[in-house]
Amino acid sequence: MKYLSNFFKVSAFIIVVVLSIAGCEKDKIVTPYYTPEREVSLIKAWLDSVVAKNINLDTTSTGILYIPGKVGTGPKVKAGDVVTVKYTGRFLDGRIFDTSAWQNEAGTYPYLHKAPSDPTKTLIQGWEEGIEVLSKGGSAAFLIPSNKGYGSKGNLKIPPYTPLVFSIEVIDIK
Repeated sequence: MKYLSNFFKVSAFIIVVVLSIAGCEKDKIVTPYYTPEREVSLIKAWLDSVVAKNINLDTTSTGILYIPGKVGTGPKVKAGDVVTVKYTGRFLDGRIFDTSAWQNEAGTYPYLHKAPSDPTKTLIQGWEEGIEVLSKGGSAAFLIPSNKGYGSKGNLKIPPYTPLVFSIEVIDIK
């Protein structure tokens, strides 16, 4: 009887290990789906939908496309500013992967804005470039291609070669 109990324990362990390995192999099969060609088609479809809805698009000096929102007051965000924002990060299909509403009760995120070229910056390149067109009270939605986001490697939530849209509102600048 004791032999059967150990047998079931070992069998259950083996099943868990096999399923875990199979799950890892499945991820390896899915990853090649995320390609530069897929990214181009996602961006094209997103742009087509924006154009079809007659939504105004603008471009930063570094080439980031954005949909202007509220016009802010005062000087624009610059390197060295402590900026408090409300933001939502979405995939192009609209699914949210991050938002300042998850950060604290106020739903804001304060951070030290660094120059987009600063190697010690903590936010993605496209965010750092895009936010510099905003002033206090201003908002916009920025289309961030993967080369200015999480690139060919992605991160825990973001697959490789995935363009993103960040809706950002500048609450305060100090």
